[in-house]
Amino acid sequence: MVKVSICVGSACHMKGAYATTKLFQDEIAKAGLQDKVELSASFCMGECKDGPCVKVDGVKFHHVDKDRVVSLIQEEIIPRANA
Repeated sequence: MVKVSICVGSACHMKGAYATTKLFQDEIAKAGLQDKVELSASFCMGECKDGPCVKVDGVKFHHVDKDRVVSLIQEEIIPRANA
């Protein structure tokens, strides 16, 4: 199971964490990975100026916008889910 945590702390929330979460949900479903990915919210990851922040199996990624979500799905999540 791939664990994906999205920061929903104040700064990340203001920088689009909700849209990032929704996009992750949509892209995970589109890839058929609902049974292989655990998506959860997290409070502050300590990188407020670089949000929204996301952790994939404990590895932190910053500035996760629409384009970055798609690349994280392709480059990080699909390979881990299919390992």
